[in-house]
Amino acid sequence: MPSARSPILQRLRAETALRHAEMEAALPLHNGQLTRATYQALLLRFWGFYKPLEQRLHLSALYAQPNFDYGARLKSPKLEHDLHDLGITSDMLLRAPQCRELPVVTTLPQLLGCLYVIEGATLGGQVITRQLQANAGLLPHAEARFFNGYGADTGPHWKATGAFLTERAEAVDQDDAIVASANDTFYALGRWVAGASFPEGL
Repeated sequence: MPSARSPILQRLRAETALRHAEMEAALPLHNGQLTRATYQALLLRFWGFYKPLEQRLHLSALYAQPNFDYGARLKSPKLEHDLHDLGITSDMLLRAPQCRELPVVTTLPQLLGCLYVIEGATLGGQVITRQLQANAGLLPHAEARFFNGYGADTGPHWKATGAFLTERAEAVDQDDAIVASANDTFYALGRWVAGASFPEGL
């Protein structure tokens, strides 16, 4: 199985670092005094990004790729469970805004770049989950399912993702396009989150 030292993973990590940092800076998670209302608003914002993005991915060639089941990795159902636990009803979700400026994912290189971002986020989510539990009492199996990712299986899932990305990147030989797509995804998510109005309390 390819390691994190594979050429495409090295390039993605190095050449998306700035966009990654900008996106993370937009998240209201860094103070340690996160309120329930702020957390709820943040999850709604994430849902408004992941729901339409996953619908777009569902229509793409990613579902037809061998050795990778993205259908089992959907993030929006976990967000919906978390939000329901926080008091958001299905009717409220229907009225919640959804992002219209999504990354373009019409080619396999674009899909690979997008996948790097949304699956790589599960690694950082493990750190955030521990912070949420310690600082806000939010449980990884209840209100923090989204950030908890795959739980104890997050590491193996990411290794499988890295192997898939490496294999397909070598096959299509369009690393520049893959990196550009990852940066576009970070930018789109960061811009969407930064455009939210979060309740006071941080």
